[in-house]
Amino acid sequence: MHLDAMISIILLLVANFMIAWTRQLSTGWVRVVLSIIAVLLLVPAFLFGIRAII
Repeated sequence: MHLDAMISIILLLVANFMIAWTRQLSTGWVRVVLSIIAVLLLVPAFLFGIRAII
């Protein structure tokens, strides 16, 4: 239960860092790839958060 919440928080922090980092990059495929990875990290973070609540 606590581990699920910790994993969720870590995934949210990583996604937030990646989104903030991609905003500083110039346009290009690296920015698009990092943005997609950051958005995809939100899905397991949400699922671990729901699992931690239940």
